Amino acid sequence: MMVHSFTPGATVSMEKSVYWQLTIDREHRLVRLVRTPEPYAQLVDIGASFLFVDRQLVDVDRKQYRLLVDLREGPRRNDSAFEAEMERFRRALVVSFRRTALVVKSATGLLQVKRHMQQDGALQAGVFMGETQAIQFLQKVTLLAQKGP
Repeated sequence: MMVHSFTPGATVSMEKSVYWQLTIDREHRLVRLVRTPEPYAQLVDIGASFLFVDRQLVDVDRKQYRLLVDLREGPRRNDSAFEAEMERFRRALVVSFRRTALVVKSATGLLQVKRHMQQDGALQAGVFMGETQAIQFLQKVTLLAQKGP
């Protein structure tokens, strides 16, 4: 199964905003969310960007889907106001999926996002510096489901 091949078609849809590119692969039950390099101009834009994502996922049964979040091109920011605003939306997104993998660019990003996942109680989430490892992590849940009890 090649879950990282996102060719638009009957089972794959793509949407894009200033901050996110979102792909839904219904055949493989996978959502891929890629952060663009565009920085948030104001803190209120964070909520708007997550509202965009939420609207695109309105008909997705998230507990049956896996989420791949690619943060590598996103701007770096960790001031306290930003962190507090992100926390309001991040947890709700990440924990709503069956399994989540986040891909970051640096070791610092890896530590920061792992800390966020622990704070959020996202036990089904993994943080990686490579997409291959992230996809392997997401595929484990599919393989386990196919084996059965």
